[in-house]
Amino acid sequence: MVPPGRSRGSLRRLHPSLRHTPFILTPTTRLQIMTTNPTSAPVNEAEYITIGQLAEYLGWSTRFIEGLVRGEKMPGLEIEGQWRFRRDDVVDWLEQKIQTLDTARVTELETNLESSLLADGTFRTTRTDRLTSRLPLKGIALDVPVSGKTEAIEALATLADATGLLFDKQHLLDSLIDREALCSTAMPGGVALCHPRRPIPSIIERQFLTLLRTERPVDFGAEDGEGTSLFFLLCTPDDRSHLHGLARLARVLNAQTLESLRNASDSDEVLSILANAEAAVQTKD
Repeated sequence: MVPPGRSRGSLRRLHPSLRHTPFILTPTTRLQIMTTNPTSAPVNEAEYITIGQLAEYLGWSTRFIEGLVRGEKMPGLEIEGQWRFRRDDVVDWLEQKIQTLDTARVTELETNLESSLLADGTFRTTRTDRLTSRLPLKGIALDVPVSGKTEAIEALATLADATGLLFDKQHLLDSLIDREALCSTAMPGGVALCHPRRPIPSIIERQFLTLLRTERPVDFGAEDGEGTSLFFLLCTPDDRSHLHGLARLARVLNAQTLESLRNASDSDEVLSILANAEAAVQTKD
């Protein structure tokens, strides 16, 4: 029921996950929603950020973000004509949509995140962010026999453990299963960009990447219905590093690179293919 004096347009829900957030449920924030002057009673800053803050975080204009909200269903709340966003919801949405966004926008996202990561010391040099710097030889396994999705996830956790950079294999495995239960990380083209439900800084020595190539494609839930044979796993300490890695992979993994990775004869060739593909996109920047 709409409170007296309120229009149905004063609060718009745009994403089902927001129905159960503290912003909706607590009595205090319920009163904030009903306030006629949003500036006199701001939303809970611990949970939500403004469109300006989100624009600064992602490196995109507020106008572009508004277009994503209205046209692409980026999750947000419109309260008294002003957009508010929950960062975790936006990250979840970007994970699913990053390969469908315009290349220029993905480049902007990657560049902005890289600048902030360099500025605060998370990335010590521009080399820190390279895929080949994140991918150790022990993190590459080729033509592994797996019979389905569960075995593929287990193989990813085992491969991550083999790098020596993971402290808790079971924790990672549980988190990967939780993430895939939300929706598949498989993308068109037979590749999956796997990752834990949320960054796990406490169980990794540093951020790293692994690549599992299965002996045969497996059904991993890709929208195009095709099997998946290339599985990248990103383990990062925070959301910015995570999104940066996803953006870089989205730019690098074109059809030619994916085909080359499927035909690579050994781990050294895999690293060479990724290094060349990464150099090519950086040259275009």
